[in-house]
Amino acid sequence: MKRFLSLLLAVLMLLSSSTLLFSCDKDDGETEKNDNGEKVYDEQSLFYERSLVSDDLETVDYGGREFRIVTHIPTEFQIEEEERNQGDLIKDAKFARNETVEKRFNVKLTLGYTGTYAEVSSYVSKTVLAGSDEFDLLLGMAVDTGSLVLKKLFLNWYDIENINFEKPWWAASNTDELTVDGVCPLAVSDFNFTSITSTYCMAFNKNLAASYEMGDLYKTVLDGKWTFDKLLELVKGVYVDDGNDKRDSADFYGMAHGNGSQMNTYLWSFDNPVCTKDEDGVPQISIKTDKINNIVTDLYDLIYNTGGVYYENDAVSGSSYPTDMFLAKKAIFVPCQLGSFTSTGFRNFEDDYGVLPYPKYDENQAEYHTMADGYHTVLAIPKTVKDTAFVGTIVEALSAETWKTITPTFYEIALKTRYLRDSESKEIMDLIIDGRTFDFGYIYDGWQGFSFMLQTMIKNMNSNFESYYNTRFSSARYRYKSVVKAFAKI
Repeated sequence: MKRFLSLLLAVLMLLSSSTLLFSCDKDDGETEKNDNGEKVYDEQSLFYERSLVSDDLETVDYGGREFRIVTHIPTEFQIEEEERNQGDLIKDAKFARNETVEKRFNVKLTLGYTGTYAEVSSYVSKTVLAGSDEFDLLLGMAVDTGSLVLKKLFLNWYDIENINFEKPWWAASNTDELTVDGVCPLAVSDFNFTSITSTYCMAFNKNLAASYEMGDLYKTVLDGKWTFDKLLELVKGVYVDDGNDKRDSADFYGMAHGNGSQMNTYLWSFDNPVCTKDEDGVPQISIKTDKINNIVTDLYDLIYNTGGVYYENDAVSGSSYPTDMFLAKKAIFVPCQLGSFTSTGFRNFEDDYGVLPYPKYDENQAEYHTMADGYHTVLAIPKTVKDTAFVGTIVEALSAETWKTITPTFYEIALKTRYLRDSESKEIMDLIIDGRTFDFGYIYDGWQGFSFMLQTMIKNMNSNFESYYNTRFSSARYRYKSVVKAFAKI
């Protein structure tokens, strides 16, 4: 897990620097600024419709007050930009967002303490438990921050003035999955930019798919027929040895697959979440369904018995890492994240490629689902904050401005226009984004529940779900009950 996260963090750092670089000669539709210095967009601009949505905030002069943010070293790029016109649309959009909020409310956004996951968790725990008012907002790694909730360090978002979960910049999961009995200590908005870049999907090589007569995969998706059985049918037996009579990363496969949460994602892709709410609205472990045994054995067979899948359970294995194999044209399919398409490898990829959602379990499943990897950030307000109205105002404003400018810049311009190479991919991208879920069972897992079950079982070549479930159930139930109890005391 640590090695896997290390690679993901490296990807994030690339995203913050060279991986999002492209020319600034593409206009974002801005035509002028009004008397308040706010952007005015042409009606044909993709920003125009969003610019019309009000955040309903009263403009308050905070007299140059600092708004102090704590986050991890790899994710500070979500916040800090020191200059404009860097030749990078995303960085320029972040600078403009910060400038808009700072000028409107006369505040100064400051990046406070940063460090590794462990260092940030330790800092937050020590300062809050000591009653020291050191910061206003935490952008914390989702799963790691979920564990801090047990220490009752944070406030309830529903108690924060000027926060409106009904606005489009807040994830629906805040009220659906992450709220228990009117309490929500961790929330997700567009300000959590990594919740988009870390969303899981699948890439496929269009040239190779055509040579293997795999048909119109986009139509398969849109017709609701992109299922696990269909994926298995396509990759099964697709294997060409490089001549050394040894199965390794130098050979050609139907699919290259890694471990970690790209394996765990199938739980949500197959509509089999770890937790669901009971009739009283309390999350309960729900992973043991009628189909879970088949899910485990089907994935086991995909990885070990199809002949057409290269599986790498070491996430930092150099050139054998699955995405590298895909980019080397050694595989037709590979699971990846939306942020992957902005990487240098995909930008310079010679063959045509497309994007697909994770498959459904079967055609009876109504919709496609996916998840954002656990390294994405969540928002939390420490209970040491004295002026909650101030914090609520600035968080709401930052979230709104991110939704209005940065999200469409990345999603509509960078991904859809520059990096995805066909119109069908753009339609599929909407399906993927719409299918994201932020499961209570995942965010509050703390590596003690069932959210990381598939990566553990598959890596250990274990297909016996009942045994794994019976061994882990008591401790997992205790974990989730402890979280719910902590909610009650917030």
